[in-house]
Amino acid sequence: MESKQTGKRMTSRDLQAAQRKQQILQAAKRLFAEKGYHAVSMRELNKAIGMADALTYHYFPGGKFEILTTVLQTAQEERIGGIVLVFREIFAKTDLPLTDSLAELITGLAQKLTEDQAYFQILIRERSLLNDEQKEALDGLTTLPFEAMSDYLSRRAKQGEIRHMDFSLASSQFLAHIVFTIIQKLLRNVELENSEAIKLSEFYAELWAK
Repeated sequence: MESKQTGKRMTSRDLQAAQRKQQILQAAKRLFAEKGYHAVSMRELNKAIGMADALTYHYFPGGKFEILTTVLQTAQEERIGGIVLVFREIFAKTDLPLTDSLAELITGLAQKLTEDQAYFQILIRERSLLNDEQKEALDGLTTLPFEAMSDYLSRRAKQGEIRHMDFSLASSQFLAHIVFTIIQKLLRNVELENSEAIKLSEFYAELWAK
């Protein structure tokens, strides 16, 4: 295995360090989601993973707050990466009618967002702890799905399936609406039904029709 940053082969020590950092992040994510950031002490976190205090600070010199920001950043990167992959797979199906494509997109987005409910629990509760730069780093990743959606709508317009419009604004409106709907359901512990995905897809297909 090679390091993404240096291109050098990782040593057994590098691998062990990566595994331990992942162990810390997984335990912290679970505890922060269950109890809240302020209710979890470093002692409790170290006890949960069976690691000495000094070793945890070796991997995360900034302590609990650095662990929190790393948990959020890592989860956001994984979440957005998964969403973009879903988008690409659906957008590659050029023979799909627009309503079917949008319905698949909504269902896939709901599935990806539901996979990591702990992330949303932590983010909703602890976002105020982050500074502006940290918030921008998290929010910056979300531009990728919006850009992919905008490009997709532009291609559909060129094919004559929808009218020409501000595709950036259209994709923002669509994704913001869908994500808000999914998060509202997550907070109520309710799943998005296929019938709801179809209804939403039909609404936007009609809204964008020529």
